[in-house]
Amino acid sequence: MDISIFTLTMGREKYLRRLIETIRNNHRRSLSLEHHIAFQGVKPSPELESFLSEYRDSTGCNLVLHLWPENCGTGEACNRLVPLLEGRIIIKFDEDAALCSEDFFTHMMEINRVEPDVVFSPFPVGLIGAVGGPMSTDRYVKYGAETDTYYTFRVVRHVGGFARITPAHTIKSYHWPNDLNECTSGIDDVNFSKYCCQTGIKMCYLENGLIVEHQESSLGQLERYKAYFTKQTIAAQKPLPIRAIRKARRIAARFVNLFRG
Repeated sequence: MDISIFTLTMGREKYLRRLIETIRNNHRRSLSLEHHIAFQGVKPSPELESFLSEYRDSTGCNLVLHLWPENCGTGEACNRLVPLLEGRIIIKFDEDAALCSEDFFTHMMEINRVEPDVVFSPFPVGLIGAVGGPMSTDRYVKYGAETDTYYTFRVVRHVGGFARITPAHTIKSYHWPNDLNECTSGIDDVNFSKYCCQTGIKMCYLENGLIVEHQESSLGQLERYKAYFTKQTIAAQKPLPIRAIRKARRIAARFVNLFRG
């Protein structure tokens, strides 16, 4: 298996559909790909189930759905899913990610070929306050012959879990601590980045070649899915009082700060 993707969702179906559409637009049948999607405390709508079935049939992707009765946190979700994945490259795409680069997987495979032990992220846009991910002045360039591209790597001490691309041999040996709390995004990225720093695993953001978008930006997401930043699931979303909205904004701000260098 070439590529394993896993995605955690708490019901933001609009974003999940677009993520899958951008994956499908970049998928080549010459690449073997599996995609595990875990629904935490929610169930897919009939419309989404039909969409996912069509996605599986049209791409040949090994699509596996996990229906969990409650949100277990991102750390425990990783512990459950990662051992099941068979790809030599493992990608965690959040449901709000959208692939923006042409030939995304072609570039990703070539980057992994020239840097087989590096944990890396595409260049992320739409995260207000931390565009591009953590800052660093430590950069280097590697040439990818298969794509005729010079890739610029920014070396960092933290890689977010939004679009984390990891060699299987690096991630399979790690066990996440429980991170279930009021921030539904969890902190699996913080804990895994700490592990990488402690064990000498290099982490990088790409400055070119791979771009991903936080759909509607982190501020736009707060307007559309206010309940996502509280303990509610999207299925249970109701209009929030002003006090709850202010609390959601504070939680969202803490989420943004996790990606700052």
